[in-house]
Amino acid sequence: MFRSKDIALLHDFVAVCEAGNMTRAAQTLNTTQSAITQRVQRLESALKTKLVKRHSRGIIPTEQGKILLRYAARVNSLIEDAVAEISAWEGSPVGAVSIGLPPSVSSVLISPLISAVKERLPGVELTVAEAFSGYLEGWLQNNEIDFAFLFNQVRNDQLSLTDILYEDLYLISNTALAKDMPRELEIRDLEGIPFVAPSRRHGLRTEVQSEAVRQGVELNVVLEIDAGHQLIKQIELGVGVAVLARSSVMSELESGILVAKPIIKPKFTRTVSLAVMQQKSDSFLLNRVKEVILEVVGELIASEQWLGEKIIHS
Repeated sequence: MFRSKDIALLHDFVAVCEAGNMTRAAQTLNTTQSAITQRVQRLESALKTKLVKRHSRGIIPTEQGKILLRYAARVNSLIEDAVAEISAWEGSPVGAVSIGLPPSVSSVLISPLISAVKERLPGVELTVAEAFSGYLEGWLQNNEIDFAFLFNQVRNDQLSLTDILYEDLYLISNTALAKDMPRELEIRDLEGIPFVAPSRRHGLRTEVQSEAVRQGVELNVVLEIDAGHQLIKQIELGVGVAVLARSSVMSELESGILVAKPIIKPKFTRTVSLAVMQQKSDSFLLNRVKEVILEVVGELIASEQWLGEKIIHS
């Protein structure tokens, strides 16, 4: 019976047929004539038929041997294609990859990430989607995206997580609302201040509101909005304030449009993680893209364009 382990014998059989002589085939394969003869005999035994016959000029394939030669050529072609594709991937993989970014991450990461992937992995087609973290986890689990940046994610068997950095969270306000606030805030200082916030499905909203309830503070949420850029626009207009990371509004803080007030009692922080579904974690393509993502994030942290304490470990 011919088995997968006998496939190696096909190489010797092809060499014999091409050489037309056992001695020349042995020289080509850098072995002995007796070894080549034994391998052809093993192949004939496995297939239960004669594959070569001798004649005055050497060796030629039988009719059965000619059939095997055609298939051997196809096997060799497939192996060559596989080697070529693997070699190409080792240089620059080819494929489509999608990544989901929360608005606070998108604002600092999206431009340098797109540039880095285009430069370092030119064969990768990158698609970027923006949504709050609460939505991204669902998209990830439904295979709508390959990667997602998640906050304070609880580890489970479905997700492969790489923790990237810790970020402090601040009360973000326009200058008019900020002028009457203390330099540093406690949770009780937030009572009565108008808030704009994402809906209750999002972890940060739940965390802040739960702490307020625990301390007997009633937050005045005047607007719920699940659109990052519009949320920031409402803060600029003075509709309300929000608890956010500084990375969400770096340009607005630098221009003086918005103000970041530290919250010290309690201090709110979040862990930013890069997530991929566990069944995709061994993908060569995704791991090459992941390398670039982590490189770009590391560069942003080092240059203080993304403010936080670097972690980057799985």
